[in-house]
Amino acid sequence: MANQDDFEFFMDQLLDAAIREFKETERYKLLQEKLEQMDRDCDDMFAASEREFATKCFELLLDVAGQEEQYVYRKGLLDGVKILRRLGAFA
Repeated sequence: MANQDDFEFFMDQLLDAAIREFKETERYKLLQEKLEQMDRDCDDMFAASEREFATKCFELLLDVAGQEEQYVYRKGLLDGVKILRRLGAFA
């Protein structure tokens, strides 16, 4: 169990580092600008109840995307280890 917990912690640390690294890129900055513009547009275009609904929708979409990101990242790491084992890089 401790090995699994250590592995999960290690995977989380790698993912967090990758996210921090991505947030330093120009691409992330451009995406953030687009999100901020979309947020301003929603404030201008929607009534209060509609904004609340839109906010909940966006939060759900971001949560789902984050879960997918985490799954794909972990799966990629595990697949990489499998490939290295098959190639004989690990005993």
